[in-house]
Amino acid sequence: MSDKFFSQTHCDRCNKELIARTMSWFTTETICMECSTKENGVKKDLRSRGIKDAMEGCGFIPPMGNLTPKPFLTPRGQL
Repeated sequence: MSDKFFSQTHCDRCNKELIARTMSWFTTETICMECSTKENGVKKDLRSRGIKDAMEGCGFIPPMGNLTPKPFLTPRGQL
C-alpha cells in the first residue's frame, strides 16, 4: 500500500499538477508550493494578530480579514 502523499499527482486545493508538495499546515491536504505560499500569508496574518500556533491542524483555513482571537487563545487573565 503506497502513501497517498507520495503517489498523489495533483494539489488537493487548486488541482494543479504536483511538482513539489507539502502537507497543509491547517488540514491534512497535500498541497503545491503555490498554495503553501498562500497558507504562509494566512499564518503571518494570524501571528500578527497575536494568534500563535493554536490554529495548527485545526481542520480549516482561518478567514483573512476580520479575525478576532477566541477567548482560549488570548493571554491568561485577559478574557
